[in-house]
Amino acid sequence: MNQELCKFLVAQENDYATALSEIKSGRKKTHWMWYIFPQIAGLGQSEISKYYAIRDLDEAKTYLNHPVLG
Repeated sequence: MNQELCKFLVAQENDYATALSEIKSGRKKTHWMWYIFPQIAGLGQSEISKYYAIRDLDEAKTYLNHPVLG
């Protein structure tokens, strides 16, 4: 497994249920967007968005093919 994906698993471990609940309710209240729906590198400006950014197409494919993340 790509070690870079571990950061997403660790982050989602605590907040996935919260994110899912907020999505179902139609109202986002907490901060989880960066690691639940990561964006391609270069779009975000904050340090946290840069940390969780998907670096390239290969990492995006690996993320999507992961049994938990994808």
